[in-house]
Amino acid sequence: MIIRFAKILSLIFHPLWMPMIIYFLVRWLDPYYIAPTQADNFVILLLVINIIAPAVSMLIMIKYGMLSSIELRDRKERFGPYLLVIFYYILSYAMLRWKGPILPPEVFSFFLSVILSLVVSLAINTYWKISVHLLAQGGVFGTLLALNYLHKSDINVFLMLSALSAGLTAFSRVKLEAHTHGQAYAGFCLGVLMNYIVISFKLMV
Repeated sequence: MIIRFAKILSLIFHPLWMPMIIYFLVRWLDPYYIAPTQADNFVILLLVINIIAPAVSMLIMIKYGMLSSIELRDRKERFGPYLLVIFYYILSYAMLRWKGPILPPEVFSFFLSVILSLVVSLAINTYWKISVHLLAQGGVFGTLLALNYLHKSDINVFLMLSALSAGLTAFSRVKLEAHTHGQAYAGFCLGVLMNYIVISFKLMV
């Protein structure tokens, strides 16, 4: 029963759709977020593509024996999927930056923070397996902290909920023996730092 619960949590808090959740949170919580409906729809479309395209790519890789499972338990199997997700986000960032509509700078910073988090995580994964689930959870928490720093938004309740979801995700990953406690903590801390720094300073390249 506990293992099944852990698997459900692991699926609910899967890193592929956490950027979409972050974006909707920002739109809902931050009174300084102002963007035309057309611009909003463009960003949401890119985020949906960044969920579907990597998932389909990984399923194809599993079908042809390039991956053992979508869970990516084997550290050595992570290199290809990592590169795929990074590629899709770089492509999305380029479309937003040079071809997209006018958007708040935080949106560009958010996409950049996802890319940088994945690149650093990929480098670490070369030597040591880090939790991408917790990297995504840290991204949510770091983004909320950055919004609080930039706009003094009243988001304390959501910070607590984010911390709770990170705790549940860490529990699920450790319980499923996908990661150690250290790998979970490292993923969360990296996600928090990257998102907070990049978004707080509105880094856009």
